[in-house]
Amino acid sequence: MRRKMISTTMLIHEEDLFDRLPDAILLTIFDKLQDAKSLSISSSLCKRFRLLTTQTQHVSLAIPSQKYHKPLPFSSRNKFVRFFLKPFQFVYRQISQWNQICMPCDNTQKKSDSYSYCTCSSYASSSPAEILRNFTEIKELEIRVPSNGGGGDSDSLLKWKGEFGSQLKNCLVVGGISLSPIRNDRIDNSDAPIRELELQRMTNEDLKLRIVWIISSLIAASARHCLLEEVIKEKKLLNKVVIMDDIGQGKVCMNGEEVEEMRRDAEVFSSKMPALKVKMWYSPELELPEGGCVMKGATLVVVKPVEEWSKGDDGGDLVAKGFGFAGDGKEEKVFDEVARELVKLERSYSLEMNSF
Repeated sequence: MRRKMISTTMLIHEEDLFDRLPDAILLTIFDKLQDAKSLSISSSLCKRFRLLTTQTQHVSLAIPSQKYHKPLPFSSRNKFVRFFLKPFQFVYRQISQWNQICMPCDNTQKKSDSYSYCTCSSYASSSPAEILRNFTEIKELEIRVPSNGGGGDSDSLLKWKGEFGSQLKNCLVVGGISLSPIRNDRIDNSDAPIRELELQRMTNEDLKLRIVWIISSLIAASARHCLLEEVIKEKKLLNKVVIMDDIGQGKVCMNGEEVEEMRRDAEVFSSKMPALKVKMWYSPELELPEGGCVMKGATLVVVKPVEEWSKGDDGGDLVAKGFGFAGDGKEEKVFDEVARELVKLERSYSLEMNSF
C-alpha cells in the first residue's frame, strides 16, 4: 500500500503541469513573446509547441548584421577537435532538423542527406520571407534591420518615417546639427528672436546637407519597402507592418489598407518612388520649451507624391498626427516638438524630384 502511494506521488510530481494549459492560453503567451528567434527555440521543446508557434499572430524579427554574426558551432579547423566533437555535432544537427520554423536550411547540403540544419550565416543572409516561412497566421509584423553604421553628429540628430502602399505615400524627416540645454538667462526671453531667426535664409552648405538627409532617408525607406514585397505577398492575413533599424533612426509603416494595396498592385508599378514634391521648414536655432533645449539647424521635411500636393494639403496634417518614433524617452519627444514648432513658420522651401 505504501509503495502504491509513493509511486502515485512520484507520478504526480513527474507530470508536466504546463500540459494542462489550453491552447488559447499558450497562444496568448507566444503572442506576448513575439520574437521570432525565441519562438523558434520554443518550438524545439515539444511537438505541441511547434504546432502552436506557427499560429502566432504578432511576430517581431531582428535581422542580425552579417558583419558580426558568430561562427557555427563545432566549426573548428583543427581536424582532431572536429573528430572529437563529431558525436555532439550529430546531436546538434538532429535538434536543428526538428527546429526549422524561422531558421532557413543550408542550401549547400546534398539532397541525399536525411536531415538539414540551420546556420547562423544563412539566417543572417536570408530574406524575411524565408525566415518567416512557417509562420502562417501573422497579422502584425515588426522587423528590425541593422543600421547603416553612418555615425556622425548630423546622423545622430536625424529621424524619419515613411508610409507606403504600392508606392510612397509620404515621408517625414526631422533633423538638426546639435542639441543643447536652454540657458537660464534665455528662459524669460520673449518670442521676438524667433521671428528674426525665421527671416534668416539657409546657406548653400546648409541646403546641401538637407538634400543629403532627404535622399538618404528616401533610399533607406525604399530599400525597406522592397524587403517587404515577398512577405506581404505570402502572408495573406498580414494587416500591419513596421520595419525600422536597430537604433530607431527611421522606420517604414504600413496599415491594413496599404498592405492590401501593395499586395494587389505589386506588379503594376516598376518604380517605388514616383515624382515627388518636397516642402521644407528650417530654423538656424529653435528653442523647445517642452524639451528644455535648443536645436541648431532644426529642419522639418515633408515629402509626398506630386499629385498628392495638388489637393491643397500643406503637410501640416501629417505633422499633427505625430511621428510616433520608437521609445518614450526625452529625445523622441524633442523630435515631435521640433516638427510641431517648425510647421508653424511662414517661410518654407519647396523642390521637386523626378521618379526613381
